[in-house]
Amino acid sequence: MNEENTQTQSEQPTVGQILKKHREQANVSIETIAAPLKLSELQVQRLENDEFALLGPITFVKGYIKNYCRELKVDSTPIIAMMPAPPEPTKPANMQSFSRRTEKEANDSRLMLFSYLILAIVIGSSALWFWQNATPIEEQTSNINVENSKMSERQAAQPTVLQQEQQAQIDDESLLTPQSTLATSETLTPQTPVEAAPAAQQEQSTGNLSTIVMNFNDESWVEIYDGEGEKVAFGVKKAGYKMTVSGTPPFSVVLGKHDVVSITLNGEPIDISAFPKNRLAKFKLPLAE
Repeated sequence: MNEENTQTQSEQPTVGQILKKHREQANVSIETIAAPLKLSELQVQRLENDEFALLGPITFVKGYIKNYCRELKVDSTPIIAMMPAPPEPTKPANMQSFSRRTEKEANDSRLMLFSYLILAIVIGSSALWFWQNATPIEEQTSNINVENSKMSERQAAQPTVLQQEQQAQIDDESLLTPQSTLATSETLTPQTPVEAAPAAQQEQSTGNLSTIVMNFNDESWVEIYDGEGEKVAFGVKKAGYKMTVSGTPPFSVVLGKHDVVSITLNGEPIDISAFPKNRLAKFKLPLAE
């Protein structure tokens, strides 16, 4: 059964064979039919030999067959129906965007902007941290300054009490009899040279003292030690405050805001503008040359 179907299919004439058979039955030569079709004899032969691929697209080939049949007065419909179906047009590949480079540049720009944003946040956080840690000294020393002020007031009050006691003792002595007064004067007379010696020593030691005067144009923290290690100043000083301290040089000075303080040592101005701003200034007076 399969052999019969194969044989039947092999015996079925092709389109070219049918066209050639109609031409020969009409006694028309290839040259004669090629003229009205405006085809060359080679093209007509290829059409009759089923060499359609050499004649161009299938649409053109169907047009040649219609004209061929019209010249021979043959119905072209069944013959054209025997033509193989035209191949399906291949689907065009998805066109890739020609702006891929532009998209890449846009992505790079967004990434760069994000990087700059992170960098700005880091720098801002660092600056905020530095600012918060650059000025805590005033807050930390405010309570100490209050205690120190109270202590200074107590220390200042102590000499007053001693003076009152000495004055009371002098008043008591003034009430004594003249004989007691004479005895007292006689007793004090040989001691006068003894008291003069400490006074001379005090004058000599006073000659070695130096005086620092500080004018505060704004609130600033200050700490000063003299050459003997004694603390002569400590605490936060308000704007407009003028501080005068004396002691044995050299002085060890620490200022919270040195740029708002003007200093004189023994009446001579001291230039501390070379120290960096927004940082504690630590130096000795007199300044080392």
